[in-house]
Amino acid sequence: MTYRRYPKLALIVDCRSHLILAAVPGRGPSPDYPHVIEALLAARERRRIEAVLADAGYDAEWVHEFARAELDMRSLIPPLAGRPTTTAPTGRYRRAMWHYFRWPKSRRRYGQRWQVETVFSMIKRRLGECVNARSDRRQRRALLLKAIVHNILVLFDRELFYRALRTGFAALHATPRSSRASPAGRAAT
Repeated sequence: MTYRRYPKLALIVDCRSHLILAAVPGRGPSPDYPHVIEALLAARERRRIEAVLADAGYDAEWVHEFARAELDMRSLIPPLAGRPTTTAPTGRYRRAMWHYFRWPKSRRRYGQRWQVETVFSMIKRRLGECVNARSDRRQRRALLLKAIVHNILVLFDRELFYRALRTGFAALHATPRSSRASPAGRAAT
């Protein structure tokens, strides 16, 4: 079997709007955490961030220290890096995360991390899951272009939705089915 390299994209996403705040392209297979500083700094330039929810690929004590001490944002990352064990990790923030993730799910904010997976799904559905470029540089550019187009589509869809509400689209769908005209212009039966 040959060793394959593939393009990968690290994203920081606003959970409320699904807008991409930062996108850092890279090559895989590789660890996720080398991209985190660049991505967090880029996202902080665009919006104030209170908390960062990341998957276990970003689990490192220095990631918590950077987010909390340098950027003044709370970091919520499951402490799963390393060998599985029943004891708490030794680092200050990773130990705090170990205790945090033992709380009931209803008390945790980490449940919103799936919003990032939704954005990846939206990109793959709308813009395709493949990158047709061959060189590393062009693959990175194609990934960034997909992130930009995703943001444009999110903003366009939101504008289209609100415009439809202003023009009576919601009023049309609020009327009972029997009083609506069929698509051909005749009364529905």
